[in-house]
Amino acid sequence: MKLYTYGIIDSSSQINKPIYGLEGAGVYNIPYCDIGAVVSEFTEPRQSKTESSVLAHEEVIERLMEHFTVLPVRFHTIFNGRDGVISMMQSYYKDFRNNIDRLRNKVEFGIKVIWPSGKIKEHIINTCDKKVSIPDDSSNKRFIREKFEKYRIDEEFEKKANKYINVMDIFFSKYAAEKKLKKLKTENLLLDAVYLVEKDKQNDFRQAFEHIKSGRPDFKYLFSGPWPSYNFVILSKKNDLLKDSEQKDLFNKVIQLQDLVGADKI
Repeated sequence: MKLYTYGIIDSSSQINKPIYGLEGAGVYNIPYCDIGAVVSEFTEPRQSKTESSVLAHEEVIERLMEHFTVLPVRFHTIFNGRDGVISMMQSYYKDFRNNIDRLRNKVEFGIKVIWPSGKIKEHIINTCDKKVSIPDDSSNKRFIREKFEKYRIDEEFEKKANKYINVMDIFFSKYAAEKKLKKLKTENLLLDAVYLVEKDKQNDFRQAFEHIKSGRPDFKYLFSGPWPSYNFVILSKKNDLLKDSEQKDLFNKVIQLQDLVGADKI
């Protein structure tokens, strides 16, 4: 019997309220010591990695979050029976326990900030001092001058990006236990960040976001969450059980269903 696995929880007790996962199958907990793996029976349909299966997976995780600390397992993780699930928990018990203790009562928020990169660069070009002291106007000298001007423009562009990101991060970091920031993944995508926030600070974190948004209405924003800690689980052994490209695809797939505040293409 194949078992589809949704996540690891901080309980070895059975789940009292009915939860239904992929294929409408009932979800239950397989205990090991003081933790458990939440699973459902699975028959591997022809198209198992569909949008509906992604949403069903995420819905189970969200229901579990209401009552437990959850370490979400990689989308489409399947074990051959109960023994396979228990063997996995035996192998990673210490890691699971450490992560559960660290992430208890915390949730993850995702933030993307899109800025008008074209206008920013245009402003830099118009205000940048273009006078470069190269007396010889040969083609080689012109090439050097153009390269130098581009370098200065790119440098100023990155300085402005860092300035805006630092200001935003100051507000968000007041209420975050941990964070991961990626800047300028594209010229338009100024910031792609995830923050780990204590549950009792969620409202403060949201207010910080609203403050940032009101300060730069010409920027566009995507705010998602609360999620379980997709990006903050740490394993001592290199393994794709809790995080890989599928997990990232799942996260991105679901957040795209939320409202993008005034967003154009990234």
